[in-house]
This record gives sequence, C-alpha cells and structure tokens, in this order.
Amino acid sequence: MKLWRLAFFISLSLNLLAIIAFFMIITIPAKGHNLAVSETAPITAGSGNSLIINVTKADFEGLANTYIQREMDNSPVPLALAVNGDVSLSSELEIFSVPLPILLRFDPVVQPDGNLLLVQKSVEVGLLDIPPESALKLLRDSVELPDFMSVSPGDETVLLKLSEIPIDNGVSIRATSFNLEEDDIRLKVTINQ
Repeated sequence: MKLWRLAFFISLSLNLLAIIAFFMIITIPAKGHNLAVSETAPITAGSGNSLIINVTKADFEGLANTYIQREMDNSPVPLALAVNGDVSLSSELEIFSVPLPILLRFDPVVQPDGNLLLVQKSVEVGLLDIPPESALKLLRDSVELPDFMSVSPGDETVLLKLSEIPIDNGVSIRATSFNLEEDDIRLKVTINQ
C-alpha cells in the first residue's frame, strides 16, 4: 500500500509542478513588452500617433466643405471650396437685392506648420473687374468665415489653418503635400493621446 501512496503523491506533485510551470510561462511578458509610460518621454500636448494618408481632390474638397458648412451653419451667405487645377472659393453676396456671384481662384502652398496658404491668382465677380485685394476685403467683411480660415487682403492670401479644424476626439490634420498637377494630396492625421 505504501508503494501506491508514494506513486500517487509523486504523480500529484508532477501535475502541480506542470500547472505552476504552465502559468508561469504564459504570465511572464515577452521581451520588449511594456505597458508602462516612460518617464523619460512624457506625453505632451499635441503629441500622439500619426499616419499619412493620400486623398483625392474630391476627398479633400468634401472634407473641407463638410467643416466649412458645419462652422457656417447659421450664416446666410454660402461659401464652398472646390479643388480642380487650383483651389477656388465660391460665394454669393446679395447687393441691393441682387445676387452677386464671386469666384476666387488660388494656388495652394503648404506651410511648414502643415497649414495651407492659398495665394490668390484670379477673381471673378460676375462680369465686373475688381482688384483682388478689394474682392478679399469684400469676402472678409461680408462673410462670417470659420475660425480656421484667415483672409489677408493686403497679401492676397487666405490661410486654411488645417491644424485648427475642430475635429472630435483629439484628432488633428496637417498637410504634407498639395500638388494638384500630379494629384498628390497628402495629409498627416494625428490622434492625440
């Protein structure tokens, strides 16, 4: 009887050791596994994980118009952005109860901070010949533009502050490339931590 008892305890001990070894193997983290935030690289405002996405002209146009319309929801004056061979802003002002269509055409330039500077190249206000500076003053003074659009009539530019577009959940956008001839529009999307 002692032999069976000894064999039972040896078998029980081997089974317990096997179970303990199994749990130790699966609970020891793999090399390089780290969930702790490093104190040497603290998370700062504006930091996060980024990715570069390529978008088409139509995609950028749709994205821009979505946020323009969202910000100008209460404005009686329409404003639309179009991307073709250039970037254009279309609006319609009412002067003496007569609608006056305005079309401003721009060459886009990516700024080092990822914002998009639109340099004016032509103005079409119905059939009138208006100086570009006057057209931009008219746009700035007549249309309540979104906060992320800044008009500089003296420089004949409009700055699209992509980094200030109010996107939910800490997501920010910056332009890295905006070449309309080659249809190369790249945006850096950052998800802030």
